[in-house]
Amino acid sequence: MPNNSFPMLSANNWWALRQKFIQAIPSSVTASSVSVILNMKELSASTNIIPYLKQVGIIDADGKPTDRAKLWRDDHDYPSVCKSIIEEVYPQDLRDIVIENESDKETVKRWFAKATGAGTSSVGKLVAFYFLLVEADPQKNSLAVKKSTTTKTNGKTPTNSKKASEKSNQKKQLDNSVEKQEVAVEEKRSAYPNQPSMNINLQIHISSEASVEQIDKIFESMAKHIYNHRS
Repeated sequence: MPNNSFPMLSANNWWALRQKFIQAIPSSVTASSVSVILNMKELSASTNIIPYLKQVGIIDADGKPTDRAKLWRDDHDYPSVCKSIIEEVYPQDLRDIVIENESDKETVKRWFAKATGAGTSSVGKLVAFYFLLVEADPQKNSLAVKKSTTTKTNGKTPTNSKKASEKSNQKKQLDNSVEKQEVAVEEKRSAYPNQPSMNINLQIHISSEASVEQIDKIFESMAKHIYNHRS
């Protein structure tokens, strides 16, 4: 890497690797192991991940996790780890820029563009990682947020939840249909008070696969052939 190069690990890769270290500190970190963790090609891991992990002091020159890696795993120590990385990797003139608003962020972007001569895309990655370190917030785990939209919720996958919601809506419509038919019967009884009353108990078995339209047809038929006939 050039001397004016700075780390540009993506937030997702940073959090994914940290999560792996939290689960268990590996005996060594290689391009092969990183490619598996981050689901990327080994060459990409060797070129775009391993050098930066060494640069920020998470692993040593031989790929062995450092003492910093142990502290990196702990939420309490995480801010101090980020502070140490910033002090070791970035020059004082960059660290002197106080980031309080969008104008300050633009100043940081201009600094990286001038110091590295990199293009817009690379500068964006450099700045994003620098801000990640400046924030030093272990709770901002973007990977965890992303995973939460695809993992199971309350023991149900999103697909199952959707099906359960559809069945619940069908049940509500079925209950409403029954209630409407009962109201219709009561109205007919009120209209003809002198007629003898008669109770009819019906058992209807409807398949759970039946659609709302099919259920409506069943009750329409009941209304036509039973309730209307009695009037």
